[in-house]
Amino acid sequence: MAELKQVPRALGQIQPTMLQLASATGSGYEEEWSIKLQAGMTYHSIELETNLQEIPTIKRVTLDIGGTPICYSSNVMMSLIDDLYQKFKATGRFIFDFSKFEYRTPAGIYQTQLVTSLNDDVTLLVEFDTKGATDPVIPTLKAKAWVTDNNNAGRMFVPTRYELTQYSAAAGEHTWIFPNGAAHRHIQRIIFKESEVAISKIKVKRGTRTIHTVTRADLDYMNARHGKVAKQAGYCLLDFTLFGFGIHGAMNTAGLSFELDVDGAGAIKTYVEGYEQVAFPQQ
Repeated sequence: MAELKQVPRALGQIQPTMLQLASATGSGYEEEWSIKLQAGMTYHSIELETNLQEIPTIKRVTLDIGGTPICYSSNVMMSLIDDLYQKFKATGRFIFDFSKFEYRTPAGIYQTQLVTSLNDDVTLLVEFDTKGATDPVIPTLKAKAWVTDNNNAGRMFVPTRYELTQYSAAAGEHTWIFPNGAAHRHIQRIIFKESEVAISKIKVKRGTRTIHTVTRADLDYMNARHGKVAKQAGYCLLDFTLFGFGIHGAMNTAGLSFELDVDGAGAIKTYVEGYEQVAFPQQ
């Protein structure tokens, strides 16, 4: 990555504007299309505009800087998050958010914005799967972004979005030590897929200390009441930013582990969303 500098101004002072992105390289299904992003901008959200009818046809979207993936998500998960938080959707349009405009404060909203420097090589990679039954013969893809001009500001934080898989061995208490936990890595939301295993209780621990315990009934209730979340069948949402402040409540991952009460053995696909500190203010 490019040299990192201290951010010289407060986050969120400038209203984002829309930027049309360069044309995509790619022409068909079962290909990885790529779009070069303009460096030196701060990216808040990328919108994909396609002629697709089926959400799973886009298998994965990845933001890459200098050959290193920064964050990625399946299109199914991006759509699920829209459903959970009851955001407006339109057929063929898919949103890869960095900043989170549903939060209450500028600090929370812009914490996960993606700052790029003039020397960065920034690429959006869009992996197409096989053609869905109702998709057109030839797919199309255009992209646009909500951006601000960062005036060559440095990158102190990057958004993180990725998916993991954990396995429970049997019904009862399943322990999952969060991988690569560190003081500079924070979780805002975790979504557990329950296609094989159902979760009835979650306990969050730091070392030997329990710092959060919630039953499934309480979790579903507080998600609906405080987060205005629409429950989605087959998924369990644990949102540490439930009250909408973005960075207040985001969970530092150093020494973090989870104890899940599950109803059997099987895979638990786990989606993680948050941010990582990659530089520190100059003294």
